[in-house]
Amino acid sequence: MYLVTIIPGKPSRHNINHTLRRLVQQLLPFWEGVYYLRTARYTLGRTIFAVLIPAVCDTEGAHQLSGFASHSHTYFCRQCLLPIQEIHNLDPEKWMMRDWNKHRQLAFEWKEAPMARRNTIYQENGLRWSELLDLPYWDPIRFTVIDDMHLGYLGLFETHLREIWKIDDKKNGGNGLHPDTKDQKKISNASLRNSLKPKSGSSPRHVISKDLLEEIRADMKRTVLPNWIQPPPSEWGTSASGKLSADEYKVICSISLVITLIRVWGYENDEGVESRRFKMLENFLDLVHSMHVLFFCETSQKSRAYYKSHILKYLRGVLELYPDFTLKPNHHHAVHIVTDLETMGPGHARSTPVFERINHSLQQLNTNRRLGKLMYS
Repeated sequence: MYLVTIIPGKPSRHNINHTLRRLVQQLLPFWEGVYYLRTARYTLGRTIFAVLIPAVCDTEGAHQLSGFASHSHTYFCRQCLLPIQEIHNLDPEKWMMRDWNKHRQLAFEWKEAPMARRNTIYQENGLRWSELLDLPYWDPIRFTVIDDMHLGYLGLFETHLREIWKIDDKKNGGNGLHPDTKDQKKISNASLRNSLKPKSGSSPRHVISKDLLEEIRADMKRTVLPNWIQPPPSEWGTSASGKLSADEYKVICSISLVITLIRVWGYENDEGVESRRFKMLENFLDLVHSMHVLFFCETSQKSRAYYKSHILKYLRGVLELYPDFTLKPNHHHAVHIVTDLETMGPGHARSTPVFERINHSLQQLNTNRRLGKLMYS
């Protein structure tokens, strides 16, 4: 018999602890061991041990579950204390890492403090109490893992298409810069990022736009995909096609765009738009390389080093090519994923699409806006 609890809506902030408390109460005895008088394989009984490692979520869910601040907080990262104002710092060696013992101490202070003091601890340290900390072995810094699918396909790929390159099927192509950005080569990257303030009403020229979309869609019609790959909507990039799924972003970015952009942008001149577009292509291919390695079914020191070098090269290229774009927390987390690969192994063993499908099915159930439980046998 299975017990499924349907909770309409998502609990806000630390209110998730009310749900976590029941889970922790069931897990705690298994840390010392629970003795069963008889099991299928051991007729004389067996002591069972169990632990919770890891917790795999998207960024928002991971931070709420483990007691970290939101992605917009000053201390937005679950692994280090880099302020969000310094998110363009791409030197991991200079990032101050969080400490488990100090985290537990501050979280316990938050739990015992009055509301005013709680707000101070949260603002100063970017954390709050999570019921999971009652598990004596639980390390929220190491055991909280951001799912590769949300970070990669629904994070980095989607951000590059929708926010860096933009998508507009009604405009002609541009170079991704604001109309008032002139002679970029004569201005240093640092000074350009500091001085470039888009004027009111100005917007970056769309890269994925009418003319390029026509080329991409024409190539998609000529491309024969393996039967285990579901092709994306033929009219993707329009409001009529709706929101793309993670698999659709994967196919578009790692197959369709690679084929077309190499054909259209794969040459370099000394001057002009072609040179910039060639660099944009190289930058995008660094992201594709990174995502390809991230989703390997195995990991090694060599593959992790390859991933790290390409993701850092990609992020530095974004700052150089699109000086008015601000990196997202997902870009920062993409560097930390190297640690997750080392400690938790490749992502396919903890991939979440199956759970997303279950969540979708549960959301379709009619609960008449009432709290309750559904019993399945």
